[in-house]
Amino acid sequence: MQQRWPPELRRVNLNQLVSFAAVAQQQSFRRAAEQLHVSQSALSVHVQHIEAALGVKLFARDTRSVALTPEGERLYGAVDVAGNTLARVIRQLKDEAALRAGSVSVAVLPSLAATFMPQAMRRFRERHPGIEVRMCDVDSQRAHEKLVNAEVDIAVVSRRERSEGVDFTALFEDELVVVVPDALPELAGRKTLAPKQLAAYPLLLNPRGVDLREIIEERFRSAGLAVEPAQELTGTYPLVSLVRLGLGVSIQPRVALHGVSLEGCRLVEFRPATVREIGLLLLKDAPHSPATLAFMECLKAMDAADLSRPEPRKARRGVLSDTAKALSMK
Repeated sequence: MQQRWPPELRRVNLNQLVSFAAVAQQQSFRRAAEQLHVSQSALSVHVQHIEAALGVKLFARDTRSVALTPEGERLYGAVDVAGNTLARVIRQLKDEAALRAGSVSVAVLPSLAATFMPQAMRRFRERHPGIEVRMCDVDSQRAHEKLVNAEVDIAVVSRRERSEGVDFTALFEDELVVVVPDALPELAGRKTLAPKQLAAYPLLLNPRGVDLREIIEERFRSAGLAVEPAQELTGTYPLVSLVRLGLGVSIQPRVALHGVSLEGCRLVEFRPATVREIGLLLLKDAPHSPATLAFMECLKAMDAADLSRPEPRKARRGVLSDTAKALSMK
């Protein structure tokens, strides 16, 4: 800091440098004074103060003209660059404060990356088109690590045990349901399924290390059963595709099924009723940009009913109609 701000510079204020730059640009004290709406005598005092602080003459003056000295040329080059940089940063800060610009980075669970988060991003962009939202889909543990390491501004995760230094704000509860194939006639009349019934079928699950898998294993352990999946895949789409082909059953969050074709499948309630609480994870007592705060408010304002029961508002013919019917389970 001492090298960047020498004592001479600390004796010069910004107004004086602005006055110097105006005279250099206009090559006239009179025109510079008119531009800045100050008196010529005030400009002269500012320039004299800088010259006294630096010990050099900045202008060569006569009765007709004002020209920069070699020393003045060097100082003006530096002041011009600094002034443009400062002006650009000030504009950026003002735009960000007014939510005309900025960026937000979000770590989100894969099950929400294709459903909840795109809805939130679309709604946010409608309100603040100048703000960029960058999303990465990772499991809760990795999302927590990214937040603590300042790689993201916000994490949208399920509530689990967290380390100190972070705050969790609940958004909504996400119910777990069982996706079963229409090809299994013995499940055609079932309204609910518990771990003991599910153990008789090939289980198609997310891999270990994912919160959802941990929740499922807890439910099976409570029933005295071990989870022995037939397939472990990341993502809802491939798991539902396997179910559709009659290769097993899968336990999925309801929100993750929004927009997924359930043709050839149906949903059965999981028992005991199991929900995971989804919310915002933030660094405690950390400063947040205006864009981050605005996006947080957008997430909080998302309609909880739409998120927990994500049927399309207007089901189209074909796959979406089947999906909405299956999701309603009525």
